[in-house]
Amino acid sequence: MARMNRGGGIAALAAALVFGPMSGSVAFADDTHKDGKRIGAAAAERVQYVGKLVLFDTKQIEMGNIALERSQNPEVRQFAQQLVDDRKQHLSDLRAWADSKSIEVATVNLAGPPSEGTGGSGAVREGYEEKMEGVDERLEKKVKEARKDLDKLRSKNGAEFDKAFITQVVDSDKQGRDILKEGMDKYKNDATFSALLGKTRQSLTSNEEAAKALKRSLR
Repeated sequence: MARMNRGGGIAALAAALVFGPMSGSVAFADDTHKDGKRIGAAAAERVQYVGKLVLFDTKQIEMGNIALERSQNPEVRQFAQQLVDDRKQHLSDLRAWADSKSIEVATVNLAGPPSEGTGGSGAVREGYEEKMEGVDERLEKKVKEARKDLDKLRSKNGAEFDKAFITQVVDSDKQGRDILKEGMDKYKNDATFSALLGKTRQSLTSNEEAAKALKRSLR
């Protein structure tokens, strides 16, 4: 199951930037409220995007682990281990970055009941919660789709498994490229985050090329 932690840290930080000593001006209060909602909405968008990255990494790690358990092909096993190592490294980097920004990262374990959290206050929380509406349900739908793919993989054996595993990795890599492009376009002004996404794209490209070459050799 997936949990989208509704970033108390970033919402609180945003609130601190917006709310301070205020005059009695109604116009100022209205503008501040709008600014708070925008900041809350932007925080929610970032949390949702990070959730996509976490789900992508988690699914590929699980695919790799299944291959390490089932495949007898040394080349497939070597590729699977590299896949697991790369995606675990990205998850570690992502969580380290999120901690530095006081952003709570979605937890995706592909099993178990949903759990929710709330955070923030005032207009920031209002904007955040509005943007997060329905996110848990959408994320859960994606998790269920991931489970189905993994179950299909577990149903294979021998050479059939190896081919199914590599095919799933290649298909997943295509989705990963789209996710990374989305983030690099949207957060291009965030140098640290862009560098993290760029590093991930390099490892993804390398894994994708290795997967395609391995797929050709398994024909």
